[in-house]
Amino acid sequence: MLTEGISEEFSITQKRAPYLPFLSDVNRCIVPYSVWHLRPDSGRLRSFKTGDLDLKVQKVLVLHKKTTYQIQAEEYRESRFLKLLQEKSKVVERVELAHNEHIATMEVVEAELSKRNIAYRIIARSELDHYIQNIDLMISVGGDGTFLDASHSLDKVPLLGVNSSQSSSFGHFCLANQDNFASLLDQIMDDTLSYVNILRLRLVLNGEVLPQRSLNEILVAHTSPAATSRYFMQLDEIQEEHRSSGVLVGSPAGSTGTLRSAGARVLPIEFDQYQFMVREPNMRPSDNWQLLHGLVPKSKPLVITSQMRTGAIFVDGPHIVYPFALGDRLTVHAEGNDLFAFVDRKVNDIFS
Repeated sequence: MLTEGISEEFSITQKRAPYLPFLSDVNRCIVPYSVWHLRPDSGRLRSFKTGDLDLKVQKVLVLHKKTTYQIQAEEYRESRFLKLLQEKSKVVERVELAHNEHIATMEVVEAELSKRNIAYRIIARSELDHYIQNIDLMISVGGDGTFLDASHSLDKVPLLGVNSSQSSSFGHFCLANQDNFASLLDQIMDDTLSYVNILRLRLVLNGEVLPQRSLNEILVAHTSPAATSRYFMQLDEIQEEHRSSGVLVGSPAGSTGTLRSAGARVLPIEFDQYQFMVREPNMRPSDNWQLLHGLVPKSKPLVITSQMRTGAIFVDGPHIVYPFALGDRLTVHAEGNDLFAFVDRKVNDIFS
């Protein structure tokens, strides 16, 4: 018999992906990406309480990336890539190493979860297209991109990032790796490791809430990098008409990336304000803009209205893009959208 409660459904708010049931009649299955892995001797479940959550570590979702090697060599059999592998080219040497490290890390994660009698399910990063509920912990295995994808699908579910290839991935948000994963998992289960509340941005486009809450930053700009981005920006009673290369709006977590490169401040990851930075403002001699760069209390919204026929909103990188046409209105909110994540509280200090 399985532990009481194991048969509860794996709840999601579906967007485009099919419904993913929590299968209740298997002890141990090996079908990838389709079932939960359970042990028949599941015993006492330990619980942890951090912040507002009081959870049992009973069900875990493992979200993993597909490596470049998996995609190009195994799935698509890309001829040029395979030729370089055969020739032992230095161009792909690092790719093969990263793949081997990732596979080894996945094996460690699965083994340690099984040792602790934790029911878990594995899905690929590309398959995650829904909000995840009714689990106790999500573990992302990959790098910061995988961590970001996981964060878009969570609300009040803690997240632990595992850097699966330390030779190739920076893993800024990834507290865990192959070597310390077991120790960190025990600390979470024993309530000796607490999650951090990380501010995220909620985006409302023309009155509709977008499904992703931004953990890093958004970029509002023309779709062509060579074109001028035109928009109105409003904060409190100040409204200005801008011409620039676009405007970045980011959380403290995102302040070490593109925002830092653009000249913005690096903020502590637990900071309770967000910031904006106008890129390459095209100011005429008579212009005196106030909204070029600044910190915004999380209780205050920032409003951007498009003056572009072909503008765009880029959310946490290049893959999530929304059209931002003439007259479209974007409102950025920060309050009440925190991510709960097990990260190093001083992780941003290395950039200060």
